[in-house]
Amino acid sequence: MSAVLSRREASIFACLTDTLLAPAPPLPPVEQTDAVASFDAWLARAPRVNRTALRALLLALELTPRVATRAHRAWHTLAPERRLATVERLGRPVVEALRAAAAVSYYGDARVSALLGYTPKAPRR
Repeated sequence: MSAVLSRREASIFACLTDTLLAPAPPLPPVEQTDAVASFDAWLARAPRVNRTALRALLLALELTPRVATRAHRAWHTLAPERRLATVERLGRPVVEALRAAAAVSYYGDARVSALLGYTPKAPRR
């Protein structure tokens, strides 16, 4: 169950993470990680204005091809290179902010971190 994201928003974020990070084996696909749940939990703790803006950005991204090209296709249905080109049109600061949110959410997954060689230290007492 999601704290903040709708099912559609969660799906868009998963696709965005896949588009920006392009994980390849041995890294698992986004759907096999807790990236979306992590992003959702982070959004739940964010200030309301930030949460609203990010959710609106996800939905706007999904609708961009329909509005900009009058195509009857949603952003997530485009080929990966077209999805990336669409995201990059948002401008470098927006893309880097989205990439950071995607990266923290994806690479923070315990399995992904372990595959990359990160072993968390035991907390000090």
